[in-house]
Amino acid sequence: MPEPTNPGFLPALARIVQRYGIDLVIPASSDALPAISVGRLSLGVDVVVPGPGPTGTAHDRLLTAWSLRSHGVGVPDFGVPSDFADAEDALDAMGGQLTLRSRWASGARAATVLNGSDDVDWSAMSDDWFVQRFVPGPAYSVVLYRPLDGKGRLSTVLEESVRDDTATTMTLVGDDHAVGVEGVARAAVRALGLTGPLEVGVRRGADGLPMVLDVQACFGPHSGLNPEMLDAVLRDHPAPPSSGVRRHGTVPGAPVELRSRTARVEGA
Repeated sequence: MPEPTNPGFLPALARIVQRYGIDLVIPASSDALPAISVGRLSLGVDVVVPGPGPTGTAHDRLLTAWSLRSHGVGVPDFGVPSDFADAEDALDAMGGQLTLRSRWASGARAATVLNGSDDVDWSAMSDDWFVQRFVPGPAYSVVLYRPLDGKGRLSTVLEESVRDDTATTMTLVGDDHAVGVEGVARAAVRALGLTGPLEVGVRRGADGLPMVLDVQACFGPHSGLNPEMLDAVLRDHPAPPSSGVRRHGTVPGAPVELRSRTARVEGA
């Protein structure tokens, strides 16, 4: 497959869908979401992806933060490099410590923590970077599914802990401690108009209030810890009546194969 940003990505995906009789496409990479959301009708099959508007907003971390803040959902202070005169100005505005990450959502949530102005050449920073106040509190991932009708509740709240400064472990959070974290995650996906499988990154600030750091509008890195999500997806996207379709290149009279149920798109 070409990269999702390549003009050949959608035609290549459409050929795979046609060749193998796919009837449901489930993107599993944030990189592929914008192209698939805009071009979903050209595929001619059911696609598990939010609409182009919500998808476009969620793909841009700056637009996500603007939208959440306008809806009263807690987010850390944020901006882009051109909002600040230099690194020292950015650090002062962000309380002395900030994170830098790509402005564009992807499967990874890696962020660089900046503690001093000498750690980066600010003049070389483009507005493809997203600047965010560092929140030192506990980190969570909320894995959830929002049905197409916006109703129902299926979510898992996981707390992240760092081991040996490199490895991280995820621990299921009990209901008593997860209420506020789950609540802000659900408020975020409602504000963005997102449906389907989702994963929301949350941290608690010094005041104990949870704030949204990141939103992934598809199956995320921890979705496997909530296996019921796939069942929910398939319930919301039932297969059409079974019909025999020939694999590309077969001849009349040859055995036919029933449609494959899904194609899992992860990008290149």
